[in-house]
Amino acid sequence: MEMASSCKRSRTPRPKKCVVDRLSALPDDILHRVFSYLDFLDVVRTSVLSKRWRFVWTSVPFLNFNMDWFVKHNYNKKLELMEPRYKFWDFIKWALLLRDGSQIIRICLYTDNTITEQLNGLLRVAARQKVQELCFLDGDYTADELEFPRVLCETLTQLTVNFRDTIPLRVTAVFSSLRSLNLTRVLISCDVAQKLLSSDCVKLENVYLEDCQVRDVEEISILACNLKNLTIVNVCTYEKFWVVGSFDSKLRISAPNLISFCYIGPMLRGFALLNTMSLESASIRLLRVPRGYEDEYKNHLLCPARFIGLNHAKALTLSTLVVKWGLQRDMLKVFIECLKLHCSLAYGELLWDTFILDNLNHLELELRYNANYIEGLVNLLKFSPNLEALFIRFKEARHIPRSQRKKKKAIENRSSWESRLEDISCLSYHVKIIRISNLDGTEIALELVKFLLQNGKVLEKMEIMPRNGERKQKSFSKLVAFPKASSKVVISFLEYAQRKIPWFDRGDSDPEYDD
Repeated sequence: MEMASSCKRSRTPRPKKCVVDRLSALPDDILHRVFSYLDFLDVVRTSVLSKRWRFVWTSVPFLNFNMDWFVKHNYNKKLELMEPRYKFWDFIKWALLLRDGSQIIRICLYTDNTITEQLNGLLRVAARQKVQELCFLDGDYTADELEFPRVLCETLTQLTVNFRDTIPLRVTAVFSSLRSLNLTRVLISCDVAQKLLSSDCVKLENVYLEDCQVRDVEEISILACNLKNLTIVNVCTYEKFWVVGSFDSKLRISAPNLISFCYIGPMLRGFALLNTMSLESASIRLLRVPRGYEDEYKNHLLCPARFIGLNHAKALTLSTLVVKWGLQRDMLKVFIECLKLHCSLAYGELLWDTFILDNLNHLELELRYNANYIEGLVNLLKFSPNLEALFIRFKEARHIPRSQRKKKKAIENRSSWESRLEDISCLSYHVKIIRISNLDGTEIALELVKFLLQNGKVLEKMEIMPRNGERKQKSFSKLVAFPKASSKVVISFLEYAQRKIPWFDRGDSDPEYDD
């Protein structure tokens, strides 16, 4: 026992491991990058973690201020709800005053309590600091203007303004260094449009405009030599308030380096893509005009003359209205007259051949089970001699009011369409893959499949995604027995997958009983 106890006492304690704070050992540049993903309130709180971190927050170049986050961590039941919101602006003021003098690269502000005086004060600070990236998100209604100082206009490389209600801007100079522009629910005057989208914005590469109102501007000219991506959502997208057409000006785009273009909204009074030889993908989703607004859009004629410039695109996506009204066989004569009348005046002498989509190799369309849409598809295939891949999505069925069902049935009776042999260049020599989604077993659907199989001489793969719950219908078994022009074609059935559609796009379409 004595030996055991003596051995026990003779044991030497293990040396304690030296804990190394590897995170604090990181250089400031890496810590700043980590802090760029945090709200600035949390960044300031890191000052209590160690002496090394005590003043790191004063030199962070990326500042994120979120009012909701600040109120959540400073709310006291004894205080009024608005008091933390006022303290939020004081927090921003002191966070800027106590900095060590290093440059601020980005300021991102999330606030639902828009005080224009405070915002304009922040813009003046951003101008003195020569901030490069500025982001205002989730602001509410204000009738006052956001005022951008001259220095800020010249130094900003990224600008994002996203409000829940329309806010006007006042700009004092051209945004000569701007590379990325993202505006949502912003009021654009003629002066602002010239300073944001003119040819003087030589570095502008990405533009996203959503639900922006345009005041006293007859034609919006986007002239940017380095512009690569352009998206325009011309519809109210806030809280399901259905208004189509935030602006109705003419749209003229000249961008020799434009790669991607997307437009969502009603047909405009004028539309032209000029000098777009680099265009790779284009998407045109025309939305129907709600009842009561038809007179305002009665002169907005739909024809290929409205889409000049798209013929350079390699990939093209078109909605149902474009296919139906823009490319019907019975309206070709009307189109040619439009080309002579409108295009020759606006863009010089223009031949029908200029609308040939000779660069197009990928085409995606939305259709309805109606002969007008099918004929629109056939004519579009004729305009696309080098097409290789065709993707067709039939629009989902809608609930039809009882009062409209008889009219709907009468229209369906007039919508029969039969397959035919036709010499279409792309089907004969180039189209190798066709995918049809949301297909049902109706006669007109089967006739379309039959038409594509009969005329697709080099077709290798046809993928069919039946409408949900209709895979086991006997009508689908007929597809395999259809005559095929290509001996290599393989027909396969895919599992149904519901496509996620923006809420404002779900009601775009032209319900067939409204035709």
